[in-house]
Amino acid sequence: MKYYRLWVIAFLLKFIGSAWDASYHFKYLFEEYSIPHIVNTLGFALGAILLFQEWRQMQHMDRFSRNLITIGYALFLIGIPLDFTYHIAYGIDLTTWSPTHFIYYIATDIMIFGVWRGYFIFSRDLKPTWKSMHTWFAMFLLECFMFPNMQQENGAISYDQYIHGKSIASKEILELISDPASQIFGGIPEWVYPIYSVIMVAGLTIIIIRIYRDFSIPMAAAALYILLRFLGKTIFFAVGYPTSYVPITIILIPLCFFIFKKTNWIAGLTGSIAYFLVLFAINRSGILITPPLVIWELVPVALIGTLVPVLNSQIKRIQLWHKNKQPA
Repeated sequence: MKYYRLWVIAFLLKFIGSAWDASYHFKYLFEEYSIPHIVNTLGFALGAILLFQEWRQMQHMDRFSRNLITIGYALFLIGIPLDFTYHIAYGIDLTTWSPTHFIYYIATDIMIFGVWRGYFIFSRDLKPTWKSMHTWFAMFLLECFMFPNMQQENGAISYDQYIHGKSIASKEILELISDPASQIFGGIPEWVYPIYSVIMVAGLTIIIIRIYRDFSIPMAAAALYILLRFLGKTIFFAVGYPTSYVPITIILIPLCFFIFKKTNWIAGLTGSIAYFLVLFAINRSGILITPPLVIWELVPVALIGTLVPVLNSQIKRIQLWHKNKQPA
């Protein structure tokens, strides 16, 4: 298990570096060698060492898992020069939604999926539970899926500070901004935030339940994600970095699947509605500064929350994970 614990550390370093990077760019301009990038690179390098070890002698995972991780690493490396070129061509952007950034997300998703699959096969004699490393890998995948939303989560607080004359952004950032609302929110429509959240969280919850037949893992992963986000927010606030809204209501989605175990479409419907209405109440009450919301967004959120488990029930079971062969 030591091998997979090192993978947890590698992804945790990437988690820290990514969260720090999102905060960093709401205060400072783009820099190739910023400390957040270095932390992220350390996680990337540790994973590369672990992957190289498997290429030398396969001991902890099967070929498919190893090759999947390799594809993720190759795609990530391709994304680096493309991202630099994008910034050179179009200048600095403050959005997490650029095409080259999505190459990073997709590549990291593939890495996590490959390692998680390797761990699933390696530990196949143990029943998957929320107390195992499955929760960590589920949390890392959730973080990667949800990372684009940090544009709005950081932007909401940074914009509130800006309009009240309390911005902590550098002079270079403030000079760059011509349309504060558009730049800080990355030009992303407001309705994208809740809809994207429901698609990602409900989709991942369904996949985990289908593969592991365990309703507690997605709930524990969401709780761990929220806990680490709060920890990061506390540290950023203490050192004077921009903070973000922590999406606490996403846990209501896997919680409803845990409660309504026998009827997934009801779980999806109630979970998505509960997620949005509590978030909307927080937004309107002003208890926390959240991304902007409009009540009509409840309709597509509820429809998508219901549709995800319905579509899942129509798809034949994927056998990629239930492999009986021993690692080579």
